[in-house]
Amino acid sequence: MGELNYMKSIDMINGRLDEIKDEVMALVDNQKISLTQKNILMQPLVEEKKVLEHTLVYLQKIKDTNYKGLCGGG
Repeated sequence: MGELNYMKSIDMINGRLDEIKDEVMALVDNQKISLTQKNILMQPLVEEKKVLEHTLVYLQKIKDTNYKGLCGGG
């Protein structure tokens, strides 16, 4: 995967993280939903956020690493 692909993936993840933040804030602000229901609705968003944040860290690490083949005396 080239650097452009990493950047595209990183941008997509950052975009989804922003969407999750907006969705959570909309739930928090909605006075028609009970606190229990808010927690139930937010749980999958929290889980998705965790996975995306971990993925983002690893993609950034891969993007920033200069891999050189060590075969042949590297």
